[in-house]
Amino acid sequence: MYKSQFVSLDDKPCDTKCLLCDCIFVLPTNETDLLTHLFKVHRLVIADVWKIANLRSYVHYWSTKFKEAPLMTYCSTLLMDCTPDGQPSKNEHYFLLSDCLSEDKTLRDEIHRAKLEWTLAQQEAERADITFKRGCIFCRTEICGSRAVYIKHLYQKHNLYLGKPENLVFVDELLDKIQNNIESLICIYCEGTFKDRMVLKEHMRKKFHKSINPHNKAYDKFYINNYLEPEKTWERKQANLKTKPDIGGGSENEDEESSWSDWNDESVTITCLFCNYSNNEFTCILRHMKEAHSFDFEETVKDLTFYQKVKVVNYIKRQIQLQRCIFCETKSDNVLEHMKNQQHCKIATQKVWDQPEYYFPMSENDSFLYNLDATSNSDEESDVENLTEAMCNL
Repeated sequence: MYKSQFVSLDDKPCDTKCLLCDCIFVLPTNETDLLTHLFKVHRLVIADVWKIANLRSYVHYWSTKFKEAPLMTYCSTLLMDCTPDGQPSKNEHYFLLSDCLSEDKTLRDEIHRAKLEWTLAQQEAERADITFKRGCIFCRTEICGSRAVYIKHLYQKHNLYLGKPENLVFVDELLDKIQNNIESLICIYCEGTFKDRMVLKEHMRKKFHKSINPHNKAYDKFYINNYLEPEKTWERKQANLKTKPDIGGGSENEDEESSWSDWNDESVTITCLFCNYSNNEFTCILRHMKEAHSFDFEETVKDLTFYQKVKVVNYIKRQIQLQRCIFCETKSDNVLEHMKNQQHCKIATQKVWDQPEYYFPMSENDSFLYNLDATSNSDEESDVENLTEAMCNL
């Protein structure tokens, strides 16, 4: 079980005392009220609040520090020509708490790291759970086994696309939210309300609204990439997806086929880690890498856990993209030729590639990674231990 020095890393509403007085605010529900209070009562502004992974932990830390020393010790002083209520007044003093202060930046980084680690642990627990059981939102078929099977059922049987299962976290809460909307006759994409279930169903079918609203930030917590870097939100990644359906035109069938065909294994094209060669068969890709690049992937990863294999793949792709040798990390205009001449068609020592940054794929739809389970020799327990150990070394 993951443990952290920070308080309440989850998003459950919790009473939180102001940094500078005894006023209580429920966070994250009443975050705006707290920030308004800090500005109007204490003339304190927290910079880039949206980048703070857990405001409760941040507030708890600084409330302790401000008991030991005044605001001026840690905050920048600003002069403004108005009072907090907007009345004109010369040289009014305000305080800015930001990551320009090294202690604040370190705190933000540590909270972000702890939140990421905690979320990954939650995701892995869901991934390892084989006791999942839930009735379908639409047809009430009972799905047993794993959450990934349920997500796939929603797409294949009802054309409802929530994203790749491996990109989701807090899946039960996400499904509850979607089910509540459907039962309340609310479209999950445009969030309009309809008079009955049949009208809602027809609307979602005709408008191709069978995906969640990318502008609703309430969904951000369910997508793992949002925990990697605060500024890289799920909405921005969705906007960049080449396969995003065109809501305004084209036939429904064409959109569905081009956008979600990666759910069907036979249509997924897998690309070599070193060049542009691609094939629908993973075994053909492995054979190609062995023959064309002298790289035996199966032999390289045979004793590794699932997450270590993921990191090896992402490390190799990153190095090749940067034109760096995967063994000695030398930069070269023709890195493949360098690797061949130097007999460097092998990965570097484990301490080089076994880093948390390589948990995350280079692209949203990396078909190579989807085939790792087929060659995995590690069990879920060892994966969890490896994940926890690696993240603790961040």
